[in-house]
Amino acid sequence: MLPSANTIVGVDFGAPQRARDQRRKIIAIAAHAIDWRRYRIDATGLNERLLAKDPPGWSAKELLEELLARPVRIAAFDFPFCIPDALLRDEKFAADAGHKYGAFIGWRTFNAFVAERLPVGDPLDFRPFDSWRARADRPRLWTKRGTDIAAGGQPPLKDKFQATFQMTLLGNALLARLWESHRYRVLPFPGGRGPGEIIEVYPRATLRQMGLSNYKSQPSEAIRLAIAACRAAGITLDVDLRLMALCCRYSSGGKTPDYDAADAFVALCTAILHAEGACRAAIDGDPLLKGSEGAIWVPSIACTGPA
Repeated sequence: MLPSANTIVGVDFGAPQRARDQRRKIIAIAAHAIDWRRYRIDATGLNERLLAKDPPGWSAKELLEELLARPVRIAAFDFPFCIPDALLRDEKFAADAGHKYGAFIGWRTFNAFVAERLPVGDPLDFRPFDSWRARADRPRLWTKRGTDIAAGGQPPLKDKFQATFQMTLLGNALLARLWESHRYRVLPFPGGRGPGEIIEVYPRATLRQMGLSNYKSQPSEAIRLAIAACRAAGITLDVDLRLMALCCRYSSGGKTPDYDAADAFVALCTAILHAEGACRAAIDGDPLLKGSEGAIWVPSIACTGPA
């Protein structure tokens, strides 16, 4: 099955254990290419549930099934795709979670191992990976990839205070199944088959490139700048105003707002920029690390002008 050549998706990816809570935290927004460097973001297709469902998101299993049933050109996810190279090469790290064949060495071995032990069901069970959140080992486990350093991201296995632990593991369980379908390649890891592309993005890094550092309390400004970045690259977005309003107001947080739909919109705009050749892989240190640790894609242009 060929992917839809005109569909691009941005996903803000939270990883709570139960499907109901995942639907609050996993928000996806799609855009459809309608002309040269022109995209429509409307309430059809994958976007229908944004206005029709409460909560408006997906469980990981539902989103996986959607991307397999109707493959897309590019899907951009906001979670760490891998762990630091030092951990990939650490035999004890692998053995602590039950891997019997030495260190992982490469992303695909780590990725497949996680998927084997983490069924994408309800509820999710992260207990097989408890050894990777041992408090005494935090200095070793809470390390960053080269791309996290470059993009200002969190350590992939951080399990407290802005935790990414469950996002990294559930995300890899999803990536493994997309990879194995032969419909998607996961960039920038070598190998893989399929015409669709999966990329890692980080809305905070995208918006920092636009000059907005404290974006979590400013969803409208985040969306404005994401649209402005596309316009600066010669890309026009036709956005349904109802979806725009949803992205500005929807929050899965409590006393502290968490504007997941705005994050998904920024992820989508980053994916569109990537499709149009206006992104770069953020990496600190040896660029060869991209092949083992992965890379966060950020705009190669900056724009603070009007959208």
